[in-house]
Amino acid sequence: MLFLRKFTVILGALCLIAMVLITCTDIVMRYIFNDPIFGSGEMIQLLLGVAIFAGMFVVTLDRGHVNVSLFEPFLLSRFRTAYRGLFDGFSLIGVLSVTGILLWKTWDLWEYPEESIVLQIPMILVVGTMAALSCLSVLGALFAILIDERQTRALPSKEQEN
Repeated sequence: MLFLRKFTVILGALCLIAMVLITCTDIVMRYIFNDPIFGSGEMIQLLLGVAIFAGMFVVTLDRGHVNVSLFEPFLLSRFRTAYRGLFDGFSLIGVLSVTGILLWKTWDLWEYPEESIVLQIPMILVVGTMAALSCLSVLGALFAILIDERQTRALPSKEQEN
């Protein structure tokens, strides 16, 4: 699990670094030399997609999705198991949905290949990478549920504390 976490974080960081370098170089080339990088916008779009799905594993594993914590302390203190079950259930459904859509699109690109408009990059490489990273996110959601069950069993109940 630690290897997957490091791998996805490093992959996402490399994508972000590449995006920054491409953007800065494109700006310098455009305004100083009047010769922008061909296809820089498309490169950044493709890298952004991979960066998002690389980070999705860690976010899902850590339950770091955006949520409103207005009622969370109350719900966790009184209905911990039900609240965690509902949260984990919706998280798993969401990740499975995104993964299913990406796998379906990958299958479609396998049968009917497409290329990116400017750089002519085979889209199956990009969408397939996103689908694989999304599959890792499903594992992250399942591990988050498993880890929470272990921690819940390890927590002492109120009667045992007294």
